[in-house]
Amino acid sequence: MRSMKKFVFTILACLVSIISFAQSDFDYGYDGMNPEEEGMAQDSTEREIAPFYRVAWKWKHDGVFKELVPIDTVMDGIHNTNLIFKKSVANTYLGNFPSPYLPAIYVLWPETSDFMPLDRIRAYIFRPEDALAYNMTAPYTQLSYFNGGGKGKSENWLDVWHLQNISPFWNAGIRYNLMSSDGAYQYQKTKIYNFALFSDFEKERVAVSFFLNQNVGRVNENGGVEDVELFRDTTIDAKIVATRLQNEPNNNFYNFNLYASGQYNIGKGKEVIKTLDSLRSDTLITYPMKATLTLRIEDDQYKFREEGVETTFFPVSYLSEGNNADKIKARIYEVNTKFILNEHPKYKYLPGVYAGLTFKYLKHGNRISADTINNWGETKSTATYLNVGAFNVDSTAMFTFDVWGDLCLLGDYSGDYKLAGEITQYFNRNRNAFVKVNALVQNTTPTRFYEYYFGNHQKWDNDFDKVHSYQVKGEFRNVRLRTELGLALNNTKNYLYFGEDALPAQYSGDLLVFTAWAKECFRAGHFYFDETVYYQLSNKTEVLDLPMVALYSHNYYMNRFFKNALGFQLGVDLFYNTSFYAPAYMPSIMQFYNQREEKLGNYPKLDLFLVLNIKRADIFAKLEHFNMYFGDRNYFSAYTYPINPMKFKFGVRWNFYD
Repeated sequence: MRSMKKFVFTILACLVSIISFAQSDFDYGYDGMNPEEEGMAQDSTEREIAPFYRVAWKWKHDGVFKELVPIDTVMDGIHNTNLIFKKSVANTYLGNFPSPYLPAIYVLWPETSDFMPLDRIRAYIFRPEDALAYNMTAPYTQLSYFNGGGKGKSENWLDVWHLQNISPFWNAGIRYNLMSSDGAYQYQKTKIYNFALFSDFEKERVAVSFFLNQNVGRVNENGGVEDVELFRDTTIDAKIVATRLQNEPNNNFYNFNLYASGQYNIGKGKEVIKTLDSLRSDTLITYPMKATLTLRIEDDQYKFREEGVETTFFPVSYLSEGNNADKIKARIYEVNTKFILNEHPKYKYLPGVYAGLTFKYLKHGNRISADTINNWGETKSTATYLNVGAFNVDSTAMFTFDVWGDLCLLGDYSGDYKLAGEITQYFNRNRNAFVKVNALVQNTTPTRFYEYYFGNHQKWDNDFDKVHSYQVKGEFRNVRLRTELGLALNNTKNYLYFGEDALPAQYSGDLLVFTAWAKECFRAGHFYFDETVYYQLSNKTEVLDLPMVALYSHNYYMNRFFKNALGFQLGVDLFYNTSFYAPAYMPSIMQFYNQREEKLGNYPKLDLFLVLNIKRADIFAKLEHFNMYFGDRNYFSAYTYPINPMKFKFGVRWNFYD
């Protein structure tokens, strides 16, 4: 009863602003303005003097067509420095930034990769599929930095981009990203960095893309707090809270990516006017057909190191109770080629079609025995896929679609398939209101990590069935009204997960997850109330338990002062999810697993923030989790892992384009 009252109180607190609007004379609906139009975008005071602009896009399906990507230049949201909360409003994580995590919103889970340990730190790494292609009128550099927590508990993030057109047809860029933290609690030090070089060239019939990077990280493991009840009942400094691991075992990972793609257009080109955004368009040359060739090379390594085994935490040691290093490796080669018939430039509803082949080679290395010699083995697998698709993405069409599929014809993954599609119906020529429906059906072989592993504290050798799943998702968006409504249904047969023994398991039945969400930004003058709510249900909570409700309430005052020279934003963020059996975490495999010891959640986290915009610089200060002293100390994210106590953070994002 107490938890229900707490839940109801939190929901009412989040929605009180909406109720008060109904009792006032303010117009809380959208009035045709947005924060960027009101001058809250970076450099808004200089745009008439320096008409700098960038255009960004992604090549969908390895070069089939361009998808323009809006560039975020608004200062709103830069104080939200933990990247996992930019992707999901609720997460199970280890408290500090950066640390392994698992989204608590099922439809926002990252897709399982060929090298599964990377999935638990996906938000912190940079991969080829994350890179954009650019075209710009001047060299551009962005510097972002934040710091928080104080001496011995600090979190730091440095993110540097430089983009430049070498010629009107050739753009190149570089990125360096460093995230590190001492951790608010003992033995929690973490460091992750990535470095990337990328370039795009497009002129007449030829287009070439190139991406090269590496991601490296080390995560010290403390096993969570030793006495959960003592933690809740005392207010001692976080740095002297006893933890379950004190010998500082650590997880290390390395990821290298090389991606190169080339396109050659065939036939007679025709001029087509392409809409870039609401204000600009460009004249492009389109060709009736083209051929593409793509190469991807990936090198991965994961290692769990320990200097001595703490047997109270790890009751079983198969290899050693002293110095040990568990390691797995993977090397992936992928070659893809396609032939594409493009959309007709005159008949907007005549779709483009394509077909191609993908050859994939994977080599996994792992320990195979407890012997001190001859204990390393490698498995090799190959697959040849047929790729087909049809698309109509004309920027002036009221109805668009993109449908594609892959079928493994030969090799160790024979019979695997994926069929996916997306259709969009726009309601007006401005395309600011639409309904979008996504569907996915796939049959996949479990990744190597689920099937085989030999480590000091866990080992398994499984022969799991293929995983069959489908998803149907529909959403309505109205950009002018700032509204988004969505529904999703996921069904998985032979679902894979880590059971209560921290070992892989497979549920042979049908796991159903229903999700609904709503997003709305209400406005009263210069006050904004941006609300996001998710509702989800699982039909098999002992296999997959999820919070029924998760919400993010982003409330702020925003204005410009001193003849628009100073942008000002002051507000409060609320993060909340209902209680559920949040997963526990196993350091020796860097994975979350099911637990039924205690439900976690039902705790509102509040952040107070101030953001200033001065010309090309955005500066923020934030008091994170300032409500920790107002209520109980039940602020656990994963089992035995509390979130960070109250911290003061500050940072800056500075743009240069001269």
